[in-house]
This record gives sequence, structure tokens and C-alpha cells, in this order.
Amino acid sequence: MRWLIRKVTRRRKGAVSIEDDTHFGDVLTIGRGADQAVFLSDLKVALNHATLTRLPSGKFQLESLSPGGVRINGMIEQRETVSIGTKIEVAQTQITLIQPPRGVDAAVELSVIEGQSAHEHVLTRAQAVSLASTKLSKRRPAWIAFIATLLFALAIPIVSHYLPGVESMTRKLHILGLSAWTSGAMAAPHQFFAEDCRSCHAKAFVSTRNEDCVACHTTTAAHADPVKFQMPILQDQACADCHKDHNGAQALIRAEQRLCTDCHVDLPTTSQGRSRLAPVTDFGDGHPQFQVTLAAWTPDGQFAPQRVPVDRPNLSEKSGLKFPHDKHLVADLNSPKGRKQLSCGSCHELEPGGAKMKAVDFETMCQECHQLNFDTSAPTRQVPHANIPEIIYMLDGFYAKRALEGGWMDTSAPAVVRSRRRPGVDPALSAAQRTEALSWARMRSSQVAQSLFEGRACITCHTVSRTVDETTGDPGWAIAPVRVAGVWYPKSQFTHRKHETMACADCHEAKTSKSSDDVLMPPIQNCRDCHAGEASKTEVATACTSCHGFHLDGQPLMSALAGGATLKSSLESFLPGAKPAQAEPSR
Repeated sequence: MRWLIRKVTRRRKGAVSIEDDTHFGDVLTIGRGADQAVFLSDLKVALNHATLTRLPSGKFQLESLSPGGVRINGMIEQRETVSIGTKIEVAQTQITLIQPPRGVDAAVELSVIEGQSAHEHVLTRAQAVSLASTKLSKRRPAWIAFIATLLFALAIPIVSHYLPGVESMTRKLHILGLSAWTSGAMAAPHQFFAEDCRSCHAKAFVSTRNEDCVACHTTTAAHADPVKFQMPILQDQACADCHKDHNGAQALIRAEQRLCTDCHVDLPTTSQGRSRLAPVTDFGDGHPQFQVTLAAWTPDGQFAPQRVPVDRPNLSEKSGLKFPHDKHLVADLNSPKGRKQLSCGSCHELEPGGAKMKAVDFETMCQECHQLNFDTSAPTRQVPHANIPEIIYMLDGFYAKRALEGGWMDTSAPAVVRSRRRPGVDPALSAAQRTEALSWARMRSSQVAQSLFEGRACITCHTVSRTVDETTGDPGWAIAPVRVAGVWYPKSQFTHRKHETMACADCHEAKTSKSSDDVLMPPIQNCRDCHAGEASKTEVATACTSCHGFHLDGQPLMSALAGGATLKSSLESFLPGAKPAQAEPSR
């Protein structure tokens, strides 16, 4: 859910300053710890002081994590059910539950308590210590500090912003110039322009806007189609909600699980039925079964991959390939070079990045055992793989050459083919003899081709069918294409490199697979042997972003959507009946 945290600061002469912040999560934490949603710097506040949880009834459960409790409407309580309008006092801060505006699930307003509570007033009187009691004046030091702060933290930085010459003079002095306003170290990807604040902050005293981000990130895709999913939580999303800069070199991308589960906990309802994705709350106990993507085509030849659960009964892949893993992983495999032992790595090699596997290559991985030699008179010569016209052309040429040369030791061949001819001595073949020799060569080529395709080579691994040339009427062969899925889980990210400590058999049951139709992808239960949700202390803590990205390929570019501080303003141009967008005045 989405919380609005509104900080109200009352200044002298009645001026009021309001600062809004957004928190995503089911629980609003309150305390002095840096990880708390409501951060209170008062030393009287515990690191984890209290939690506020929204109930299904619309009310809220307030629970104090400190023995001192919290003051609710003037009474100190440890646990209480509260509603909108309730005032909660934690030290000198008053937290008021207010009516949430549109697009927000709950809202609180923070303000400083005017004066002191009765309990604190008694303590103050009993332990009163003031600067005046030490005979020292606080007016002079206060004015000196005020003027110094005004000069070094406001006046000089403002001048540096508008006068580049002054900025270049003060840049090396970290207490002067624009560097005085830096709230923390820049993230590593942004270090190269860290000194140029205008790169992200186009307007002074204005937070980074979406259009400032996509000015550089022009090819970054959105998370979902803004026309199909007209959801406030997507339309009002700002880049800065997930990307928090000035938090150190490694802190640019927020990876909290709740950033995803706030929507995906019940996406069919949230999207008003536009999405059919199953609910997801936690990888350990709230994630649906994996779905593999199988290659498939429509009747008119359009590629239409199918996504099916990996644990579906009788799941199979029609790859057009015949390959029993169990026969290739036996302990004592017979090969042309003697007995040998194959392993998964004999055929499956990692790509240089370590994420995916290289495509299986016949010439380097299979041909050592499955040789494509075709005639005992040329034992080292082999036909090429996967090119039928080239195979036929090679066989025709080979046997035509042998027929015209003569000396073929085969009683079934005609005399002109069996007779050995000496170059330069024996007379050349007559036209009739040449025709007879080439006729035998074509017949012999066809016989060998049939043996290769239908008897001892191609048909071993492929589905072979006979064809007829529509032009010449000559018989031929066709081999069913091999369509093996290159990426089984395209909706997720997985790298084999990080799993090198595991054996292949820990995830893939290849040793017992008797058919290439078997889908040897592991189900989610296999991953849960090691991985659990992001809060796990016993298994590998796994958040949504560990396996899934946010900016998805195939979605509109963020640069086409961003037109203001949020995506909502620019989204209107994508909706039906929208008016043409007005050009932005040049700056």
C-alpha cells in the first residue's frame, strides 16, 4: 500500500511549510533509526519506537515497541486501535492520521508539539538548566551563527549557481558553493557529472523531474503499457520513487520487495481485470509456479510462443530433434576413438558472460562420434551438415568425377566406370560412354544420399521426409527444422555463473531423460531449496529484483511518457480522445 507522510513546519509570523514524502509498504514504522519510514531525530525516541498498520476495517493498529509507550489523544498506551483524526505524540512530534488524498491508501501529518506536555513540563522544571543560568548570553552567538549560515550555505551557493565563474572558484572548497547543498555521495553511474548539479536539477530548488532523467536515458522502457493499464500507482510514479541518488555509490536502485508486491499482490483486481498474472507476495511462500516458454507457430507460420507451468503433466517440447540424454551419459560410451565418458559440459558450454548456454554445435560437439562419411573409398571425407542442396551437389560431383576417371571397383558398375584409364595414353570417352558414366554417377549419388538421409545418418537425430522437385520431378528429402527453446524463462533473469558450485544434475534430470521431448527445466520447489523471501535469515534472501527487471523490453519508452514531475500528465496523450500535446517553451 501507499502512505503519504506530510511534514508541517510552522515558522514565525504564521508561515507554514509543507513537505510530502511517499512510503510503500503495509506497515508504517516510526523511530530514530535510519531505516524507519517516519524518522524522528529526537534522542528521546527509540530506534524502533512504534508501528502503524492499516486494518481491513479502515482503522489502524498502533503498537509501541518501546516500554515507555506512546501518547494517544493524551493517554499513554502500548497497543491501541485508532482511526482518522487520532493524534499520536512521540516525544516532541505529533503524528495525526488524516484523510488520504486520491491515489494514496493512508496518510499521516507530522508537526512539532507547541509547548510541552504536562509530564515533560514537570521534568523540565525539576531539571532546568539554561544558558542564562551560566551568566552567558545566547543572542550574540546565535546572530553570528545565523549570519555565517546565511552567507556560506545560502548566499554563496546561490551566486555560484548563477555565475559559473564563482562556481569554478568555490568548487574545490567543500564548505562553499553548490557542494554545500550536496546531501550525499552520488551513485557510481552518475559520478562523472557529480559536480554539475544542473545535469539532473534543471530548475533551482526543484527535485529531479522525470524529463530530467529520460533526457539521458532515452532508450529506457516503461514497466507496463500505459494505455492498457491506467493505474494511478503507475501514472503517478516518478523515477525518484525507485532511484534514490546521493545515497552512496551502490544505492541508486531500490530493491525492496514491497515496491513490486504492492501491485502484484492482487494485480487482476488492481488492473481491473486487464492483467491475469497470479498474485505474488514473497518468493518463499507467495510465488506461483514457474512457466516455461515453448516455441510454437500459428498455422500461417507466425511465431507464437506458449507459456505453460513447468509442472504440467505430460509437458513436452516438440523440437524436431531426436536426442536421448540417458544414452549419452552412460559410464562407458562407445565412440570412433574408443570408450569415453560424456558429461553435461561436453555439449553445454557457458557463454562468455556466464548467463546463458551456447547453442549446441554439431561440428564441434557431435561430429566426433556422429561422422558423416559416405564412401569407404574416401574414409576421411564427409558431407556438410544441415545443408541438403550442398550435400546433393557434393555427392553428384564426387561420383561424376570417379565415373569419368574410371577404375571403380564395383561389379554393379558398368564397364566404362570399372575400366581404369591412363591420362594421355587411353583415348577419351565417347559421347555414349560419357553419358553412360554420368548416368551411373547420378544413380550412385542418389543411392548414397538415400542411405545418409533415411538409413544411417540424418534420420538418427532428425525427422526426414521425401519430397519431389516441382520443376524437374526429381526426388529429394526434407528435414524437419530443429526448434529448441533458447531461453526457457524470458520473463526472469538467471545466470549460471553464480550457480557454479552446484552440479547440473541438481537442477536438470538429464540422466534419466529418454527423449528430447522432455522439458528438463526445474520447478520453483527446486529453487526454494536454497532461496527464500527477502526477509529470510536461513536461506538466500531473494527479492523480486533478484530475478525480474522493472523496465521491460517491448514497452513504450520512458522518454515518450515523461512530461512532468510524474507520468500522469504525459499519459493523457496516449489515452483515447486525448488532445494534441502543446510544445514546451524553449529555455
